[in-house]
Order: sequence, then C-alpha cells, then structure tokens
Amino acid sequence: MAKHQLFLHIGPDVVEVDAAVRERLAAVGVRTPDVSQDDLHRADLEIRRAHRSADLTRKDVEGAWAKVCRRAFRLKSDAFVSQPGFFEADADQAALAVDGLAGLKVHLVVTPETRDDLPVAWTRLVKPGRVHAIEPGLAPADFAAELARIALTQEKARLDKALSKVKKRRKQVKDQLAA
Repeated sequence: MAKHQLFLHIGPDVVEVDAAVRERLAAVGVRTPDVSQDDLHRADLEIRRAHRSADLTRKDVEGAWAKVCRRAFRLKSDAFVSQPGFFEADADQAALAVDGLAGLKVHLVVTPETRDDLPVAWTRLVKPGRVHAIEPGLAPADFAAELARIALTQEKARLDKALSKVKKRRKQVKDQLAA
C-alpha cells in the first residue's frame, strides 16, 4: 500500500485553517487531523523547546507533537498540518519533528518572502521534489487552492508512475504469451 502524504506548512507566514480551507482540501482528498489549536500550539512549543517562554513546563507540552502525528496517521488519507513556528526550528528540532511523521511522505510547504528564504534545516530532511514554496500573504482560500493544486500534481505523478509499471508488466506478459 502506498504511503499517504502529509503536507506540512512551516511558515513563516501564518495561514488560517478555517472551514473553507478544510473543505477545499477535502475536495482533493487532503484532510486535517482532528486536533485543537491549543494542541498545535503546544506541539510547536515542544518541538522548538520554547515552552519556558510561554510560561509552561516541559510536562505541559510533552507528547503534543506525537498526538498531532498519530491523528494525522490515523486519517489514512493525505493530510495537512500548519505549524508556522516550525520555520524557526534548528536542524535537530526539524529532525525530531520529521521523525514523528515516520510512515508518511512528508511534503514541506513554505511561504517564504523569497525562494532563497527556504529553511535549510528542513530542506535537508525532505527530498527536493517535496519542497513547495507558496507566495506569502495569500488569503486562506487562495492558499487552499494552491495547496490543492500541489496535492493534485503529486497524485498525478503517483498515478503516472503506477501506470508506467502496469504498462511494463503488460508488455512482459504479452511477450511471454507470444513465446
């Protein structure tokens, strides 16, 4: 079975994930995990180890990212998570976040000011074809449309690859029958 994809938005631009965004993404098979905004905030603090600046203890944020990852994995479909604060993560923190997403194909969605502003800590962990830059400052509906376009492009590539394998196998069977 093919791995499901997780589109991880890491900012630095904040994207409001409202009902309209969820609906637009669901139309192309991308769902958002059922986690609260508080869970996402605590996950951000946990990964970036910034809980003290929010007057929280380590115990208050422990396991928040794991909860988000479990919920995304349980969707059994492609998923989208927006964690704009992750943009500021260093290499170790980024690696920790990606480790929690084992079993999913991680696509990095970044809204940088320029193409040169892509965070190296993250781009080293994700295959180059899975790093997507979206123009910053878009309205939530426009962001959702752009993300839907990316998701559909990835699905088309997956289907083209599968079709290529089927054609190759069909030719092998045809050749065997002819022999």
